[in-house]
Amino acid sequence: MHTTRRDFARGLLAAGLAAAVTPRRLFAAAPADFDESFAVFLSDVHVNGLDNDPGNGKPFKTTMRHWLKANVAEILRMEPLPRHVFIFGDLAHLQGRLVDYKRSYPDLKLLIDAGIKLTIGMGNHDHRKAFLEVWPEYEQRTLLPGAIHTVTSLPDYDLVMLDSLDEKNEVDAWNPTAGALSKASQEWVLSELPKWPRPFFIGAHHPIYELKFGADGKKRLHDYIVKFPNCRGYIHGHDHIWKTNVANWREPKTVPWLTLPSNGCWGDIGYVTMRVAAGKWHGRRVAQAKFVQKDFFLGSPVPQEKRNPVWDARLEDVKGAKCTFVI
Repeated sequence: MHTTRRDFARGLLAAGLAAAVTPRRLFAAAPADFDESFAVFLSDVHVNGLDNDPGNGKPFKTTMRHWLKANVAEILRMEPLPRHVFIFGDLAHLQGRLVDYKRSYPDLKLLIDAGIKLTIGMGNHDHRKAFLEVWPEYEQRTLLPGAIHTVTSLPDYDLVMLDSLDEKNEVDAWNPTAGALSKASQEWVLSELPKWPRPFFIGAHHPIYELKFGADGKKRLHDYIVKFPNCRGYIHGHDHIWKTNVANWREPKTVPWLTLPSNGCWGDIGYVTMRVAAGKWHGRRVAQAKFVQKDFFLGSPVPQEKRNPVWDARLEDVKGAKCTFVI
């Protein structure tokens, strides 16, 4: 009986053997298994590695891990598989504990074992040292020591993932909520992105208007982005709400930006798929991001009879939402 990579991945999920075998070593993928231009975007995963609150001993909710496992299983059932999955920060729960990264690792490893290329960015609830203990390869992947900036090349564009984490040095500390780019990161952005040779997207955890430049902070990434000739858009998490907007709306040259939903914490719940359309649209190729909607809740999910009707109205408002980027 012929066994495909996808059949194997499904069996792996059902049997719970993610850490025991590596499907890449056992099966050779046919070219049709993957769409090289297909990517999935997750954000604000917030998986908790602790079962109980160390302060009061009460059990923590497990909603976030449930959604991560469900969404990973759904990705592995896609036909064709996406070649890339990106996480736009806040993989950890609240304080970037080492146990948070350890708990989510087996779920994410399923994607890697299926041949999907995974890229993880930093959010304000992450801590770099703890993250690198579980994902040490990012010390080599980063473009800038002291931060985790990565570039991932897809057939039609590059995705430049910036590290917008403003980190406190203490272990398990609460970091500032707002985003920031280090001085070295600011210099890298202004020296490299204006001359980037391919169409590219900027990704980060924080909104475009939060990332300030210069000692006085009067300039922001929002002010620079349309001056990067090959920049095609900005994609970020942090707000837990699907939104679209445009940078530099005062002038004809604009760059769209997209705010991603939360993978499963609160707000718009789900993930985003991005595909480059076949053919051309008004003479240009386009990449279309679509919201794969799972739920909407604030705080924690509750039984249907206790749901706020506004939550269900929100589900209707954003059903089928999409954002089109011109490549």
